Amino acid sequence: MLFSSPMVVLAQGNGDLPIYIVQPGENLTEIADKFHITLEKLIQANNIVDVNLISAGTELVIPGLEGVNGILTAESTGFGENYHSILRKYGLSEQTFSLLNPITSPSEIYAGSTLVLPQTVDQKAIKNESVLNSQDSLFTMTVKNGRNYWALSGINKLSPSSFFPGDALFYLSESEVESGSPFSNQITKIEVIPLPVVQGHTIVVRIYTKEPAILSGTFGDKVLNFFHNQNLSFYYALTGISAIANPGLVSLQLSGSFENGENFSVEQNILLVSGGYRKEELSVEQTTIEQAVIQTENDQIQQILNPVSPNKLWTDKFRFPIDGSLTDDTIGFSSYFGNRRSYNNGSLTGFHGGLDFKVVLMSLNIYAPASGRVVFAGPMAIRGNTTFIDHGQGVYSGYAHQSEIKVAVGEIVQAGQIIGTIGSTGRVTGPHLHWDIWVNGYQVDPFDWIDNTYP
Repeated sequence: MLFSSPMVVLAQGNGDLPIYIVQPGENLTEIADKFHITLEKLIQANNIVDVNLISAGTELVIPGLEGVNGILTAESTGFGENYHSILRKYGLSEQTFSLLNPITSPSEIYAGSTLVLPQTVDQKAIKNESVLNSQDSLFTMTVKNGRNYWALSGINKLSPSSFFPGDALFYLSESEVESGSPFSNQITKIEVIPLPVVQGHTIVVRIYTKEPAILSGTFGDKVLNFFHNQNLSFYYALTGISAIANPGLVSLQLSGSFENGENFSVEQNILLVSGGYRKEELSVEQTTIEQAVIQTENDQIQQILNPVSPNKLWTDKFRFPIDGSLTDDTIGFSSYFGNRRSYNNGSLTGFHGGLDFKVVLMSLNIYAPASGRVVFAGPMAIRGNTTFIDHGQGVYSGYAHQSEIKVAVGEIVQAGQIIGTIGSTGRVTGPHLHWDIWVNGYQVDPFDWIDNTYP
């Protein structure tokens, strides 16, 4: 490392080698590279006979990490965390951190970056976090909370002179302290879920405050709209990420003001990773892929979806908009969200913005997946007979290629209510339902809303 501090190297303990928990999608070669050891050494240390038996959750002994023991896992760096707060939280020395994560500068750590970290007994006990403000010193912080000055510095593995205003401090879980965060005395926590951010998916930004606030923010060039959750425990903003957004670092900027006149502003880069989408080719009517036709319809859709109504109309996870179930294969798909598409042997010109449901059962019914208000019901050149439902707070769902629309603009619909029938109108290769969900102006993978309850 290019810098130093008076931290103590993590003790070897009983001399046992550390154990790494294999993450989804990882293979032995990637794990060996992660820890700078040969594949042969990794296989030998674990007496591996069949590499195909290694899967997510497998425990592997990692040789060559002198001074490290216990369980190692891959953790995503949270919003607001930095190099020094991570060292304190996990009780790591710079030397041990470097063994696990070969970085050359603290600036290489950003929200969503994956770090290998030890799950030690001490770390499990260190739950509470507080922050030194500009009026505090380590001594005044300990006096204010009735804590031991030297015990606090010991838990954080730093000398008292190493603490500065804005630093995160960690206390044993049974300690009762005045909580805080690196962002403001009025903010206890900021969460970005999930991390890292993935192309084509929904993210939630949650801000937990001690008193009412007026909040604003941007993710890249997209403005965030903040709302209070039902029990007023936090503010949140929902946004989608374009399925063709360039992977890399995206700036999240947050700011706000509180009733006591205090203001805050924070910015941090967030890691955006690829969604790993497939490619597919389709043969369709040539007039439906003319650029002028596509642009006209896209402009029309944007006008329909631009309003952000303040009321949250959905209450739970969304249901599928057709009859059937995944568990008994009575729901089938002809195309998935995010697939890169080419038409009529042309170049890849876009992506599939939703899920295409095949007709598996005799039923052709289309159902509202959640409560909302119908804001469009009519024909479109590409989507055919189309319905859009506003679920509130910038969340919309769309239904295309219907043979019949059974709702009208302005109608309030409930989850499970019939809204149309599956058909083959518009740009299609056969009868199916195209279902998409839009969040803050971006199409997102509908499975996000089937699998998760937002916010």
